[in-house]
Amino acid sequence: MKVKRVGVVGLGTMGSNIAIVCARGGKETVVFEADAAAMEAGMGRVRAFLDSGVEKGKTSPEERDAMLGRITQAGSLTGFEDCDLVIEAITEDREEKNKLLRSLNAALDGSAIIASNTSTLSISHMGAASGRPAQTIGTHFCLPAALNKLVEVAPGLLTSDETTATTTAFLEEVGQTPVTVKDWPGFVINYFLVAFQNDCIRLIESGYTNPADLDAGVRLGLGYRMGPMRLLDIEGLDIHRTVSLSMYEQLKDPRYIPPPLVDRMIDAGHLGTKSGRGFYTYKSAGVFGVAEPEEDASHERDLSRGQPIADAVQKVGVIGLGAMGSGIAQVCITAGLEVMGVEVNEGALEAGLTRIRRNLDGAVKRGKMDEAGKEATLARLGGSTDLEALADCDLIIEVIVENLDAKLELFEKLGEIAKEGAVIASNTSCLSVTAMAAKTKAPERVVGLHFFNPPYAMRLVEVIEAVQTAPEITEFGIAFCNRIGKTPIPVKDRPGFLVNRLLVPYLNHAAHAYDEGLADRESMDKAISMGLGHPMGPLTLIDLVGADVQTFVADSMAEELGEARFYAPPILRRMTSAGWLGRKTGKGFYDYE
Repeated sequence: MKVKRVGVVGLGTMGSNIAIVCARGGKETVVFEADAAAMEAGMGRVRAFLDSGVEKGKTSPEERDAMLGRITQAGSLTGFEDCDLVIEAITEDREEKNKLLRSLNAALDGSAIIASNTSTLSISHMGAASGRPAQTIGTHFCLPAALNKLVEVAPGLLTSDETTATTTAFLEEVGQTPVTVKDWPGFVINYFLVAFQNDCIRLIESGYTNPADLDAGVRLGLGYRMGPMRLLDIEGLDIHRTVSLSMYEQLKDPRYIPPPLVDRMIDAGHLGTKSGRGFYTYKSAGVFGVAEPEEDASHERDLSRGQPIADAVQKVGVIGLGAMGSGIAQVCITAGLEVMGVEVNEGALEAGLTRIRRNLDGAVKRGKMDEAGKEATLARLGGSTDLEALADCDLIIEVIVENLDAKLELFEKLGEIAKEGAVIASNTSCLSVTAMAAKTKAPERVVGLHFFNPPYAMRLVEVIEAVQTAPEITEFGIAFCNRIGKTPIPVKDRPGFLVNRLLVPYLNHAAHAYDEGLADRESMDKAISMGLGHPMGPLTLIDLVGADVQTFVADSMAEELGEARFYAPPILRRMTSAGWLGRKTGKGFYDYE
């Protein structure tokens, strides 16, 4: 069967997006809302989105009018009698959906397919309740569906192969990318996303960070196309609460309990873009693509005490010239600063300096720098195997192995070597900067500067404030990062800081779910990368990071936080024991040549 005519029940944020997808894909689309005001509001969302496309030059007026012409409003469910497929997008309530599916079964032709846009509920259960289980299937579109091509296709236990094939073909025809997933609470995307979002909300709720910094950290540090707080505003806090509670009721996993802040925001009417205010304030209420957040000056920082210290830096010491350390040194010399790199022996030193030279040669080949500029940049780079060479540095950045004992020993030595007034920084990604500062003579002048790999390409730097760090030194860290062209976000000295605090439990969750058979590796990674706009799926990312590194960082955080979800799952320990560490060994979740 070929789908020619489509029905959409429910014109909320998701339903209106699905209607746009269908009409844009050339399908005659029938829409229905039980309430006339809701129907008008839904069609208003459709028109606003399409008008916005015309204003931005992405759609012509003629194309917009043609799409609107393919959308017909039905007065009742009998208006779907000629539809080949009907997609329900009503509230995430099991009984309401079952009631609707039974009514659709009575109204539709015997061959028609009923698809549910549920993001959490059992398709097998709905299929049994509908009266046509073989022709009931899940089609979970991802917000904003008019811009996000991924759709999770979830056949129930009784769904026929023909229904799955017909639905998949229809989605491809309208320009979407279907991925078949298991009928499981949250399928793939929400199984991971909702827990991650709740984690983000808890950090905001506790005052640990603010929405703008959290979004910047996730976008710049992890490469996500959209920050989680902005995505929550688009989804709607009321929808998030419903989805989160539905998953908790089925899984009884505390990660899915919505934090109290969600209830308070809903009570205040701060639902997100549709109400004009959520985690951000919007110029006007509307759907994604129409509602744009206002500039928020409330989180601007006074750097008056730290800026002069940053401006005075002329020479930077970098201890450890591995991949990360050499990248940091490259960033500093490119910004016009003199750098002294220190390594444990001549071989390691030469390898680090050579890595920087090769990177700059590449910049010349790509036209980012001319030969004269490269030579002038390299002239600012020096190297030594003696820590005493750092005695005249204004800033010393430690980038050695991620081992606390080794770092504590080094910081004790630096306390004797660093000149008066120098700032000492650690590039640690998870260890206590406070403990390192305690080993120096001037702990108030110690700060964390956590760069992301590769430092010359990644804009984000976490500026970590130890317990002893003076306010002007935190300001210095922010100002210095600005000076070298990076985007700083200040964080407290807590396990994982901000980015790894969110990333590590998410990767643990994904590895454990794969081990338990939630999805095959390709489906899991494709669903996450496409559906959520991540640069790669979680299993590919673990292979890039290294199973051993993920295990070490996770266990380090778990020991300090005392939460079981931070401990590395058994599969990562088995992979580490087997030497299946990922790309660096040629085998991890995937095989590499």
